Amino acid sequence: MVRRETQADNRSTRKLDMFRRRHPETGARPGTLILGPHDEPVEMRVTAVRGTHCTVSTCSSVSELPLPESPDDFVWIDVKGVGDGKVLQDLASRFRISPLAMEDLVNAPQRPKMELFEHQQVVIAHSVPAAHQNKEPNQLGILFDKKYVLTFHSKCDHVLQPVHQRLQSPTARLRRNGTDYLVYAILDACVDGCYPVLERLGERIELLEQMALDQPRPELLCQIHDVKNLLARLRRSIWPQREMVLSLLTTESPFLEGMAKEFLRDTADHCSQLADVVDMYRESTSALVNTYMSAVAHRSNEIMKVLTLLTSVFVPPTFLAGIYGMNFAGMPELEVPFAYPIALTLMGAMIAGTLYYFHCRGWLRRNPISASEVPVPERQPGGDPTRRIVLSDVDQQAAVRQRAA
Repeated sequence: MVRRETQADNRSTRKLDMFRRRHPETGARPGTLILGPHDEPVEMRVTAVRGTHCTVSTCSSVSELPLPESPDDFVWIDVKGVGDGKVLQDLASRFRISPLAMEDLVNAPQRPKMELFEHQQVVIAHSVPAAHQNKEPNQLGILFDKKYVLTFHSKCDHVLQPVHQRLQSPTARLRRNGTDYLVYAILDACVDGCYPVLERLGERIELLEQMALDQPRPELLCQIHDVKNLLARLRRSIWPQREMVLSLLTTESPFLEGMAKEFLRDTADHCSQLADVVDMYRESTSALVNTYMSAVAHRSNEIMKVLTLLTSVFVPPTFLAGIYGMNFAGMPELEVPFAYPIALTLMGAMIAGTLYYFHCRGWLRRNPISASEVPVPERQPGGDPTRRIVLSDVDQQAAVRQRAA
Protein backbone atom coordinates (compact mmCIF):
# COMPACT_ATOMS: atom_id res chain seq x y z
CA MET A 1 0.00 0.00 0.00
CA VAL A 2 1.38 3.39 -1.03
CA ARG A 3 0.24 6.66 0.51
CA ARG A 4 1.18 10.06 -0.92
CA GLU A 5 2.30 12.63 1.59
CA THR A 6 0.60 16.03 1.42
CA GLN A 7 2.44 19.34 1.20
CA ALA A 8 1.62 20.16 4.83
CA ASP A 9 2.86 16.75 5.99
CA ASN A 10 6.04 17.24 4.01
CA ARG A 11 6.70 20.66 5.50
CA SER A 12 6.26 19.30 8.99
CA THR A 13 8.45 16.33 8.14
CA ARG A 14 11.33 18.54 7.03
CA LYS A 15 11.22 20.29 10.40
CA LEU A 16 11.74 17.04 12.28
CA ASP A 17 15.17 15.72 13.08
CA MET A 18 16.78 12.85 11.25
CA PHE A 19 15.47 10.12 13.56
CA ARG A 20 11.80 11.05 13.30
CA ARG A 21 10.75 9.26 10.18
CA ARG A 22 7.51 9.69 8.29
CA HIS A 23 4.85 7.59 9.96
CA PRO A 24 1.64 6.41 8.34
CA GLU A 25 -1.59 7.43 9.97
CA THR A 26 -2.79 5.61 13.04
CA GLY A 27 -4.32 2.25 12.22
CA ALA A 28 -2.70 1.96 8.78
CA ARG A 29 -1.88 -1.47 7.44
CA PRO A 30 1.68 -2.71 8.13
CA GLY A 31 3.90 -2.17 5.13
CA THR A 32 2.37 1.17 4.10
CA LEU A 33 4.84 3.22 2.06
CA ILE A 34 4.90 6.99 2.55
CA LEU A 35 5.91 8.92 -0.58
CA GLY A 36 6.42 12.68 -0.48
CA PRO A 37 5.80 15.13 -3.34
CA HIS A 38 9.47 16.11 -3.33
CA ASP A 39 10.86 12.58 -3.48
CA GLU A 40 13.07 11.92 -6.48
CA PRO A 41 11.85 9.56 -9.21
CA VAL A 42 13.17 6.03 -9.21
CA GLU A 43 16.40 5.41 -11.14
CA MET A 44 17.72 1.86 -11.39
CA ARG A 45 21.37 1.26 -12.20
CA VAL A 46 21.93 -2.43 -12.92
CA THR A 47 25.32 -4.08 -12.66
CA ALA A 48 25.33 -7.69 -13.91
CA VAL A 49 28.41 -9.77 -13.05
CA ARG A 50 28.83 -12.87 -15.19
CA GLY A 51 32.12 -14.52 -14.37
CA THR A 52 34.92 -12.18 -15.45
CA HIS A 53 32.53 -9.91 -17.35
CA CYS A 54 30.59 -7.00 -15.88
CA THR A 55 27.91 -5.00 -17.67
CA VAL A 56 26.33 -1.78 -16.42
CA SER A 57 22.97 -0.56 -17.69
CA THR A 58 20.05 1.64 -16.72
CA CYS A 59 16.50 0.29 -16.49
CA SER A 60 13.28 2.26 -16.31
CA SER A 61 10.96 -0.66 -15.50
CA VAL A 62 11.23 -3.83 -13.45
CA SER A 63 10.48 -6.03 -16.46
CA GLU A 64 13.78 -4.95 -18.06
CA LEU A 65 15.95 -6.23 -15.21
CA PRO A 66 18.41 -8.96 -16.32
CA LEU A 67 18.51 -12.46 -14.86
CA PRO A 68 21.59 -14.38 -13.69
CA GLU A 69 22.58 -16.95 -16.30
CA SER A 70 24.80 -19.26 -14.22
CA PRO A 71 25.11 -20.20 -10.53
CA ASP A 72 28.13 -17.89 -10.11
CA ASP A 73 26.43 -14.83 -11.62
CA PHE A 74 24.77 -12.10 -9.59
CA VAL A 75 23.07 -8.78 -10.24
CA TRP A 76 23.32 -5.53 -8.28
CA ILE A 77 20.31 -3.22 -8.66
CA ASP A 78 21.01 0.25 -7.33
CA VAL A 79 17.65 1.99 -6.76
CA LYS A 80 18.01 5.74 -6.30
CA GLY A 81 14.90 7.69 -5.30
CA VAL A 82 11.58 6.48 -3.93
CA GLY A 83 9.17 8.77 -5.75
CA ASP A 84 7.49 6.16 -7.98
CA GLY A 85 5.16 3.90 -6.02
CA LYS A 86 4.41 1.61 -8.97
CA VAL A 87 8.06 0.75 -9.51
CA LEU A 88 8.47 0.03 -5.82
CA GLN A 89 5.44 -2.25 -5.83
CA ASP A 90 6.77 -4.05 -8.91
CA LEU A 91 10.12 -4.57 -7.20
CA ALA A 92 8.42 -5.96 -4.11
CA SER A 93 6.39 -8.36 -6.25
CA ARG A 94 9.31 -9.40 -8.47
CA PHE A 95 11.70 -10.23 -5.62
CA ARG A 96 9.07 -11.37 -3.08
CA ILE A 97 10.03 -8.63 -0.64
CA SER A 98 8.12 -8.66 2.64
CA PRO A 99 5.88 -5.60 3.17
CA LEU A 100 7.62 -4.94 6.48
CA ALA A 101 11.02 -5.04 4.79
CA MET A 102 9.81 -2.72 2.03
CA GLU A 103 8.50 -0.30 4.62
CA ASP A 104 11.93 -0.18 6.31
CA LEU A 105 13.66 0.35 2.97
CA VAL A 106 11.42 3.19 1.77
CA ASN A 107 10.16 5.02 4.88
CA ALA A 108 13.50 6.54 5.83
CA PRO A 109 15.22 7.17 8.06
CA GLN A 110 15.23 4.00 10.12
CA ARG A 111 17.55 2.94 12.89
CA PRO A 112 20.49 0.87 11.55
CA LYS A 113 19.52 -2.77 11.93
CA MET A 114 19.52 -6.23 10.34
CA GLU A 115 16.45 -8.36 9.55
CA LEU A 116 16.48 -11.94 8.29
CA PHE A 117 13.50 -13.01 6.16
CA GLU A 118 12.63 -16.22 4.35
CA HIS A 119 13.83 -15.24 0.87
CA GLN A 120 16.35 -12.49 1.61
CA GLN A 121 18.18 -10.53 4.26
CA VAL A 122 17.70 -6.79 4.88
CA VAL A 123 20.32 -4.42 6.25
CA ILE A 124 19.64 -0.77 7.10
CA ALA A 125 22.85 1.29 7.23
CA HIS A 126 23.69 4.98 7.53
CA SER A 127 26.27 6.93 5.57
CA VAL A 128 27.71 10.34 6.41
CA PRO A 129 27.84 12.83 3.52
CA ALA A 130 31.00 14.52 2.32
CA ALA A 131 32.51 17.38 4.28
CA HIS A 132 31.09 20.16 2.10
CA GLN A 133 27.54 18.88 2.48
CA ASN A 134 25.18 18.57 5.38
CA LYS A 135 26.67 16.02 7.78
CA GLU A 136 23.38 14.44 8.82
CA PRO A 137 23.58 10.69 8.07
CA ASN A 138 21.57 9.34 5.16
CA GLN A 139 19.91 5.93 5.05
CA LEU A 140 21.11 3.17 2.76
CA GLY A 141 18.88 0.10 2.61
CA ILE A 142 20.39 -3.19 1.38
CA LEU A 143 18.38 -6.28 0.45
CA PHE A 144 20.26 -9.34 -0.78
CA ASP A 145 20.11 -13.07 -1.40
CA LYS A 146 22.35 -15.46 -3.32
CA LYS A 147 21.67 -13.88 -6.73
CA TYR A 148 20.60 -10.28 -6.20
CA VAL A 149 21.66 -7.23 -4.22
CA LEU A 150 19.24 -4.30 -4.10
CA THR A 151 20.24 -0.95 -2.59
CA PHE A 152 17.66 1.75 -1.84
CA HIS A 153 18.81 5.30 -1.17
CA SER A 154 18.39 8.95 -2.10
CA LYS A 155 21.74 10.61 -1.29
CA CYS A 156 24.36 7.86 -0.98
CA ASP A 157 26.12 8.16 -4.34
CA HIS A 158 29.35 9.22 -2.62
CA VAL A 159 29.43 5.82 -0.86
CA LEU A 160 28.35 3.58 -3.73
CA GLN A 161 30.40 5.21 -6.49
CA PRO A 162 33.75 3.74 -5.26
CA VAL A 163 32.16 0.28 -5.15
CA HIS A 164 30.89 0.71 -8.72
CA GLN A 165 34.38 1.70 -9.80
CA ARG A 166 35.91 -1.35 -8.13
CA LEU A 167 33.51 -3.60 -10.02
CA GLN A 168 34.82 -2.22 -13.31
CA SER A 169 38.22 -3.84 -12.74
CA PRO A 170 38.45 -7.34 -14.34
CA THR A 171 40.59 -8.59 -11.44
CA ALA A 172 38.35 -7.20 -8.71
CA ARG A 173 37.61 -9.52 -5.82
CA LEU A 174 34.03 -8.24 -5.85
CA ARG A 175 33.37 -10.17 -9.06
CA ARG A 176 34.52 -13.51 -7.66
CA ASN A 177 33.00 -13.66 -4.19
CA GLY A 178 29.26 -13.29 -4.64
CA THR A 179 26.60 -11.07 -3.20
CA ASP A 180 27.60 -11.34 0.47
CA TYR A 181 31.05 -9.93 -0.26
CA LEU A 182 29.46 -7.08 -2.22
CA VAL A 183 27.27 -6.32 0.80
CA TYR A 184 30.40 -6.26 2.96
CA ALA A 185 32.08 -3.82 0.55
CA ILE A 186 29.08 -1.47 0.67
CA LEU A 187 28.90 -1.57 4.47
CA ASP A 188 32.64 -1.03 4.75
CA ALA A 189 32.37 2.03 2.48
CA CYS A 190 29.61 3.44 4.71
CA VAL A 191 31.71 2.95 7.84
CA ASP A 192 35.00 4.21 6.39
CA GLY A 193 33.24 7.30 5.06
CA CYS A 194 32.88 8.50 8.66
CA TYR A 195 36.64 8.81 9.21
CA PRO A 196 37.22 12.01 7.15
CA VAL A 197 34.19 13.67 8.72
CA LEU A 198 35.33 12.87 12.27
CA GLU A 199 38.86 13.97 11.42
CA ARG A 200 37.59 17.38 10.31
CA LEU A 201 35.39 17.58 13.37
CA GLY A 202 38.43 16.92 15.54
CA GLU A 203 40.31 19.76 13.84
CA ARG A 204 37.31 22.03 14.31
CA ILE A 205 37.11 21.16 18.02
CA GLU A 206 40.80 22.02 18.44
CA LEU A 207 40.23 25.34 16.67
CA LEU A 208 37.22 26.11 18.86
CA GLU A 209 39.27 25.33 21.95
CA GLN A 210 41.99 27.72 20.83
CA MET A 211 39.38 30.40 20.11
CA ALA A 212 37.74 29.82 23.50
CA LEU A 213 41.06 30.54 25.17
CA ASP A 214 42.05 33.53 23.03
CA GLN A 215 38.75 35.14 21.99
CA PRO A 216 35.78 33.93 24.07
CA ARG A 217 33.01 35.63 22.10
CA PRO A 218 29.26 34.85 22.41
CA GLU A 219 28.99 33.47 18.86
CA LEU A 220 31.64 30.90 19.77
CA LEU A 221 29.24 29.29 22.24
CA CYS A 222 26.72 28.80 19.43
CA GLN A 223 29.36 27.07 17.29
CA ILE A 224 30.26 24.78 20.18
CA HIS A 225 26.62 23.75 20.59
CA ASP A 226 26.34 23.10 16.84
CA VAL A 227 29.29 20.71 16.99
CA LYS A 228 27.85 19.08 20.11
CA ASN A 229 24.49 18.50 18.43
CA LEU A 230 26.19 17.11 15.31
CA LEU A 231 28.19 14.66 17.43
CA ALA A 232 24.99 13.58 19.17
CA ARG A 233 23.38 12.83 15.80
CA LEU A 234 26.46 10.93 14.64
CA ARG A 235 26.47 8.90 17.84
CA ARG A 236 22.82 7.94 17.35
CA SER A 237 23.85 6.62 13.94
CA ILE A 238 27.24 5.01 14.64
CA TRP A 239 26.33 3.04 17.78
CA PRO A 240 23.32 1.24 16.23
CA GLN A 241 25.39 0.60 13.12
CA ARG A 242 27.99 -1.09 15.28
CA GLU A 243 25.28 -3.31 16.78
CA MET A 244 24.00 -4.09 13.29
CA VAL A 245 27.42 -5.25 12.07
CA LEU A 246 27.86 -7.37 15.19
CA SER A 247 24.46 -8.96 14.60
CA LEU A 248 25.56 -9.89 11.07
CA LEU A 249 28.51 -11.73 12.59
CA THR A 250 26.52 -13.58 15.24
CA THR A 251 23.35 -14.46 13.29
CA GLU A 252 23.31 -17.67 11.29
CA SER A 253 22.24 -16.69 7.80
CA PRO A 254 22.14 -18.74 4.58
CA PHE A 255 22.92 -15.58 2.60
CA LEU A 256 26.13 -14.65 4.45
CA GLU A 257 29.06 -17.05 4.23
CA GLY A 258 32.36 -17.39 6.06
CA MET A 259 34.61 -15.20 3.91
CA ALA A 260 32.32 -12.19 4.11
CA LYS A 261 31.98 -12.63 7.88
CA GLU A 262 35.75 -12.71 8.19
CA PHE A 263 36.00 -9.30 6.54
CA LEU A 264 33.02 -7.99 8.50
CA ARG A 265 35.04 -8.44 11.69
CA ASP A 266 37.32 -5.69 10.45
CA THR A 267 34.27 -3.49 9.78
CA ALA A 268 33.05 -4.17 13.32
CA ASP A 269 36.43 -3.03 14.66
CA HIS A 270 36.13 0.16 12.63
CA CYS A 271 32.65 0.76 14.03
CA SER A 272 33.94 0.34 17.58
CA GLN A 273 36.78 2.74 16.88
CA LEU A 274 34.39 5.33 15.44
CA ALA A 275 32.10 4.97 18.45
CA ASP A 276 35.05 5.58 20.80
CA VAL A 277 36.14 8.64 18.81
CA VAL A 278 32.62 10.11 18.84
CA ASP A 279 32.35 9.63 22.61
CA MET A 280 35.77 11.22 23.11
CA TYR A 281 34.81 14.22 20.96
CA ARG A 282 31.53 14.60 22.86
CA GLU A 283 33.40 14.71 26.16
CA SER A 284 35.84 17.23 24.70
CA THR A 285 32.98 19.40 23.47
CA SER A 286 31.26 19.28 26.85
CA ALA A 287 34.52 20.29 28.50
CA LEU A 288 34.88 23.03 25.89
CA VAL A 289 31.76 24.76 27.23
CA ASN A 290 33.37 24.85 30.69
CA THR A 291 36.56 26.17 29.12
CA TYR A 292 34.61 28.94 27.42
CA MET A 293 32.85 29.91 30.66
CA SER A 294 36.16 29.89 32.54
CA ALA A 295 37.76 32.08 29.87
CA VAL A 296 34.86 34.55 30.04
CA ALA A 297 35.12 34.65 33.84
CA HIS A 298 38.88 35.18 33.62
CA ARG A 299 38.39 38.01 31.13
CA SER A 300 35.82 39.64 33.40
CA ASN A 301 38.23 39.35 36.33
CA GLU A 302 40.93 41.07 34.28
CA ILE A 303 38.57 43.94 33.48
CA MET A 304 37.51 44.27 37.11
CA LYS A 305 41.15 44.25 38.17
CA VAL A 306 41.94 47.18 35.87
CA LEU A 307 38.96 49.17 37.13
CA THR A 308 39.86 48.43 40.74
CA LEU A 309 43.47 49.50 40.19
CA LEU A 310 42.38 52.75 38.55
CA THR A 311 40.09 53.46 41.47
CA SER A 312 42.82 52.64 43.99
CA VAL A 313 45.32 54.92 42.22
CA PHE A 314 43.10 57.97 42.57
CA VAL A 315 41.97 57.32 46.16
CA PRO A 316 44.97 59.10 47.88
CA PRO A 317 44.79 62.26 45.69
CA THR A 318 41.03 62.33 46.24
CA PHE A 319 41.62 62.15 49.98
CA LEU A 320 44.08 65.04 49.80
CA ALA A 321 41.77 67.10 47.63
CA GLY A 322 38.90 66.41 50.02
CA ILE A 323 40.87 67.75 52.95
CA TYR A 324 41.83 70.98 51.24
CA GLY A 325 38.38 71.38 49.78
CA MET A 326 36.81 71.93 53.21
CA ASN A 327 35.49 75.44 53.87
CA PHE A 328 37.51 76.44 56.96
CA ALA A 329 39.01 79.94 57.19
CA GLY A 330 41.75 78.97 59.63
CA MET A 331 43.63 76.52 57.44
CA PRO A 332 47.33 77.59 57.59
CA GLU A 333 48.23 76.18 54.15
CA LEU A 334 45.95 78.70 52.47
CA GLU A 335 48.47 81.48 53.10
CA VAL A 336 51.45 79.59 51.59
CA PRO A 337 52.40 81.12 48.20
CA PHE A 338 53.16 77.79 46.50
CA ALA A 339 50.47 75.73 48.22
CA TYR A 340 48.69 74.86 44.97
CA PRO A 341 51.81 73.52 43.09
CA ILE A 342 52.89 71.72 46.23
CA ALA A 343 49.47 70.02 46.53
CA LEU A 344 49.57 68.97 42.87
CA THR A 345 53.09 67.63 43.25
CA LEU A 346 52.06 65.69 46.34
CA MET A 347 49.11 64.20 44.48
CA GLY A 348 51.37 63.15 41.59
CA ALA A 349 53.81 61.59 44.05
CA MET A 350 50.96 59.66 45.64
CA ILE A 351 49.88 58.35 42.23
CA ALA A 352 53.45 57.42 41.28
CA GLY A 353 54.02 55.74 44.64
CA THR A 354 50.82 53.75 44.35
CA LEU A 355 51.67 52.60 40.80
CA TYR A 356 55.18 51.62 41.91
CA TYR A 357 53.75 49.61 44.79
CA PHE A 358 51.31 47.82 42.43
CA HIS A 359 54.17 47.15 40.02
CA CYS A 360 56.31 45.61 42.74
CA ARG A 361 53.43 43.32 43.73
CA GLY A 362 52.90 42.32 40.10
CA TRP A 363 49.33 43.58 39.93
CA LEU A 364 49.83 45.68 36.79
CA ARG A 365 50.82 42.76 34.61
CA ARG A 366 48.17 41.33 32.30
CA ASN A 367 47.58 37.59 32.70
CA PRO A 368 45.86 36.30 29.54
CA ILE A 369 44.90 32.68 29.10
CA SER A 370 47.45 31.15 26.80
CA ALA A 371 47.60 27.71 25.25
CA SER A 372 51.40 27.76 25.13
CA GLU A 373 53.15 24.86 26.75
CA VAL A 374 54.98 25.22 30.04
CA PRO A 375 58.72 25.02 29.34
CA VAL A 376 60.25 21.80 30.58
CA PRO A 377 63.92 21.89 31.59
CA GLU A 378 66.02 19.93 29.17
CA ARG A 379 67.97 16.97 30.41
CA GLN A 380 71.71 17.41 30.52
CA PRO A 381 73.71 15.45 27.95
CA GLY A 382 75.45 13.58 30.76
CA GLY A 383 72.30 11.59 31.50
CA ASP A 384 69.62 11.77 34.13
CA PRO A 385 70.12 14.93 36.25
CA THR A 386 68.58 13.19 39.29
CA ARG A 387 71.21 12.45 41.91
CA ARG A 388 71.37 8.92 43.22
CA ILE A 389 73.32 8.18 46.39
CA VAL A 390 73.91 4.56 47.37
CA LEU A 391 74.82 4.00 50.99
CA SER A 392 77.34 1.34 51.85
CA ASP A 393 76.67 -1.25 54.55
CA VAL A 394 78.80 0.68 57.06
CA ASP A 395 76.88 3.92 56.40
CA GLN A 396 73.55 2.15 56.74
CA GLN A 397 74.54 0.59 60.08
CA ALA A 398 75.73 3.97 61.36
CA ALA A 399 72.48 5.58 60.37
CA VAL A 400 70.52 2.86 62.22
CA ARG A 401 72.61 3.40 65.39
CA GLN A 402 72.10 7.16 65.15
CA ARG A 403 68.32 6.80 64.87
CA ALA A 404 68.30 4.37 67.80
CA ALA A 405 70.27 6.78 69.96
